[in-house]
Amino acid sequence: MSDVARNIELVERLEQAYNDRDYDTVRACVAADFVANTPGAEMVPAGVEGAIAANEGTFSFFSDTRTEILEIFGAGDRVVSHVRMTGTNDGGITWAGVPANGKAIDVDWIQISRHGNDGMIQETWAQMDLPKMMVQVGAMPAPEGM
Repeated sequence: MSDVARNIELVERLEQAYNDRDYDTVRACVAADFVANTPGAEMVPAGVEGAIAANEGTFSFFSDTRTEILEIFGAGDRVVSHVRMTGTNDGGITWAGVPANGKAIDVDWIQISRHGNDGMIQETWAQMDLPKMMVQVGAMPAPEGM
């Protein structure tokens, strides 16, 4: 198996581990000193434990959260994934001041992960469609015409 194929498989395994809240697998996929270049990363601890905390935060907002990888490819030490997340706002979104309201979300994000020689994820860059999510939970109005 090539390093690129190994890295793609690892990202797929990691996404499933996040869905299952299988944090032993998360720790086996993500380096302890992992760096997240993601909006909101400053609100959680550094490293793999921050990634776990972020996932738990998502479950606290949307207890039925599910993600799925829609597209994935890699080159060199990088993997790019297009991920879809669905859930129901049954816990409120504390950082946005949004109360629990039972509204459904269906948003996606693009993530680039950088892998070490051992395949472990060392760093990520991600952008989520946060405005779409905020419209879906009623935190902001939809743009005119939508």
